[in-house]
Amino acid sequence: MLRWIILIAVWYLVYRFLRRYLASTKLPKRKPPQEIQDEMVQDPVCKIYLPKRQALVLQDSRGQNQFFCSTQCRDKFLGKDS
Repeated sequence: MLRWIILIAVWYLVYRFLRRYLASTKLPKRKPPQEIQDEMVQDPVCKIYLPKRQALVLQDSRGQNQFFCSTQCRDKFLGKDS
């Protein structure tokens, strides 16, 4: 009977040691992913809004940018209808 008590005590100590050891070697917690901040721009032809990073950009002679959802809308804006 005493042998079982000692065996259980040893197993418990080994368990506690391993648990503490593994807890100290864990990887640091990851930061939650940050929300992507992207400006929404409007296509002057079809009037839809889309993220600026996905838009086609056309710079006019005054240095202002126009943003388009597709090449078809850009061509309509430029008067290149086929």
